[in-house]
Amino acid sequence: MIEAPPKRYLSNKRIASPGDVLHALALATSEDAPFDVYGAGTIVEGLERTVASLLGKEAAVFCTSGRAAQLSALRVHADRRARRVVAAHPRSHIVEDENDAIGALYGLRVARVGAPTEPFTLQELRAVRDPLAAVVVELPLRRAGFRVPPWDELVAIAEHARGTGAAFHLDGARLWETAPGYGKTLAEIAALADTVYVSFYKGLGGLAGAALAGDAETIAGARTWIGRAGATLYRMFPYALAAREGLRTELPRMPEYHARAVAIAAALRDIPGVAASPDPPACNAFAVHLDGERDALLAARDAVAESHGLVVFENLARTAHPRVCSFELAVGPNTMQLELDEIRAAIAQIASRATSR
Repeated sequence: MIEAPPKRYLSNKRIASPGDVLHALALATSEDAPFDVYGAGTIVEGLERTVASLLGKEAAVFCTSGRAAQLSALRVHADRRARRVVAAHPRSHIVEDENDAIGALYGLRVARVGAPTEPFTLQELRAVRDPLAAVVVELPLRRAGFRVPPWDELVAIAEHARGTGAAFHLDGARLWETAPGYGKTLAEIAALADTVYVSFYKGLGGLAGAALAGDAETIAGARTWIGRAGATLYRMFPYALAAREGLRTELPRMPEYHARAVAIAAALRDIPGVAASPDPPACNAFAVHLDGERDALLAARDAVAESHGLVVFENLARTAHPRVCSFELAVGPNTMQLELDEIRAAIAQIASRATSR
């Protein structure tokens, strides 16, 4: 009996076992490190200082929920300005993925700005007539294919927000991954914003958790709201350790990941029925569009996985076009173990099998 080749993954995916992960975290801390109590302790507080320094901000707070971190900041901005409307993209995480937590739990309303397929522009923001508590820009805008505004446009949006009395907030869940595409440091990007949210479990591979950075007064106010949301646990050191390890091991590789994403997108350009978007990618991730019926594409994916041991994608989304689907390709450690020719050949084979069928 012929054994199937070992399974590998093209995109960024944790493949270690829980036991392996916990063992690595145990090795990452000294034996005399004390427990934290609701975040008060050397491990968590050290991480907060590190994040504040990386982002060039006065203070930072670590919590287990990115949603709580981000919405707490927006509530503080709203209370300070006595305004209840926040501007955000219609496909942003705040709008599309949080079941209206911003309204139901935080009492805020979202003014949706821009078209579904692109980051919103300064001109589109200027059309909002509501007095805004904050303007939120998601970097990158995942649901639109990990796109970002041009740098000059981002600067102009930030200046306009502050000019109208609103705070400027960056949803930087993938800010670590975005900086190489802009050719800017994390602090240079964060300097545009009053507050910045960052995540630790996406590109950095942490267990869970997020941080919010800004001036000390705003962070102190947000810390209160984070506690109200239940996102400050009695013991948070495992999440903070994983975040710290991600900053140590994965953050330095972000330029390498972005460069590989650009190379993969270029390698896909001449394959019939395949398109990378955006091309070149703005960060380490982008969308790959495939011609064909969804069932045929899934069958082709399974055939390639069986013959080559390479899982090109797990989730395949339908698009507005009835015969085009897409998947997200996020470059990480798994991707870097594959040759560019192998990646191109696998995707080309899926496209060919699906269209011929």
